[in-house]
Amino acid sequence: MTITNKVTGALVCLLGASLLAACGSTTNSSASPTAGTKTATHAGGTLTIGTYTTYETFDPATSHTLLDQQIMDNIYGTLLQVSPSGQIVPNMATHVSVSANGLQYVITLRKGLQFQDGTPFTATAIKYNWERILNPATASVQVSNLGPVSKITVNSPTQLTVAFSQPFAPFMDNLTGPIGMIASPTAIQKEGASFGSHPVGAGPFAFQSWVPNGAVTLTRYSHYWKTGYPLLNTVIFDPILSASTLVDSLDNGQIQIADVLDPTQLSQVQSSTAHVSEVPGLGWFGFNLNSASGPLANVHNRRAVQYAINRAVIRQLVFHNTGSLAYSQFSPTSWAYDPHLSVPYSTAQAKKELVAAGNPQGFTFTVQAQNTSKYITLTQVLQSELAKVGITMHIQLLALSTYLTNLNSGAYQANFINMSGSLDPNSVSYIFDESSVNVVKNGFNDPVVNHLMNAALTTPNQTARTKDYQQVAQRMSRDVPMVDLINPAILLGVGHTVHGFVNFPTQYFYLGRVSVSH
Repeated sequence: MTITNKVTGALVCLLGASLLAACGSTTNSSASPTAGTKTATHAGGTLTIGTYTTYETFDPATSHTLLDQQIMDNIYGTLLQVSPSGQIVPNMATHVSVSANGLQYVITLRKGLQFQDGTPFTATAIKYNWERILNPATASVQVSNLGPVSKITVNSPTQLTVAFSQPFAPFMDNLTGPIGMIASPTAIQKEGASFGSHPVGAGPFAFQSWVPNGAVTLTRYSHYWKTGYPLLNTVIFDPILSASTLVDSLDNGQIQIADVLDPTQLSQVQSSTAHVSEVPGLGWFGFNLNSASGPLANVHNRRAVQYAINRAVIRQLVFHNTGSLAYSQFSPTSWAYDPHLSVPYSTAQAKKELVAAGNPQGFTFTVQAQNTSKYITLTQVLQSELAKVGITMHIQLLALSTYLTNLNSGAYQANFINMSGSLDPNSVSYIFDESSVNVVKNGFNDPVVNHLMNAALTTPNQTARTKDYQQVAQRMSRDVPMVDLINPAILLGVGHTVHGFVNFPTQYFYLGRVSVSH
């Protein structure tokens, strides 16, 4: 089971003291966390995960929230997977080869895969899923992750060839995410528009139920391709919107994993019943500014906002000294990270930008945020910081569904983006920076950034790609369509009864090898 890349030595390289570097050839990659021939012993039991918010959809084509995708990873599985050490390894696909010109990928599947509705998991099913994503009628947010696909050819039930009109360097990494989550075509056709609430995949757990605004229950899929796995009978994802209740639920055993911990409560988790699991993240957390209209359409106002924010204060008061200060979308664990890029905290410089904007006494705008304790604290801190230079920020707290609707329609002046990461820097930047995609509708359009982003997609040369992404970061810092604040650490509370759980840098949960003792 290998992943062969004939274009270059490696498309991925994860840097960081706590993560094993994955530089070098992807040929003969190490075994996946789901791979191997050893048969497991089904242990049974139930794992309950307390989550910080509710869920939107379990359709991989339309999902754009991390929490949905964490759950979907266990319903569908992925064609390829990121190992805890930061390597792309086989999973439901056993082999991927890339042509010398980077225009063709041949994907070979594991034999005998079966969807949870009893239908076969084949190359034809993958083609169906990807053509559905590419169909404009689907309105899929995953189109850019498929890239410039020109043709999908089924070679056999277990092999297909994907042809591109130009090289698409992130494709291998993208197979570890939503486009690598393949749904049953039969179930899609049967459920129609309601498929997102009745998902069917071929992962370790099958969907059982979803209480409106409440818990999602998954059950063990007995025909999962890895013999003996999963170990658990049931997994429950239970939204617990209060941070204090989440920790209390962990301490009293009502839940066994808390996702995600509020940094203010880390000390409360270190107890006889649970511990904190912390790893450096690949994502970013930023203040998104709508430059299409209103006061933030003026670049000098946006720059004033950026200079007026003391990131160290945000890290201390909101993130309790976890994570790292962010000056771009690329975290210190990314090979695209530029250690020389920074933005000083300077009230004097902020006031100069306000003068240049034509409003030396400041201006007023409104920020939208989710109605949770984290965002309440964050917006209050930002409000105080900006007031020091005369900028008045009103706060509008919204339910998640309304928040996402406004984000995707541009009906806001400012809001926040919490982007989970993956190995390839394209995944944390392209949909926000390249104007033709413009998922967040913030009005940003820089032809130079568009060129750099697309150039980085079309070469497998990591050195050239790094240069492109670092130039993007510099221009984004200059024009400020968003203020990158923090590269968050991944903070989970894990009960001592949980065994085999791994906190992945991508923030996905693979629960197939997890068991719970009683």
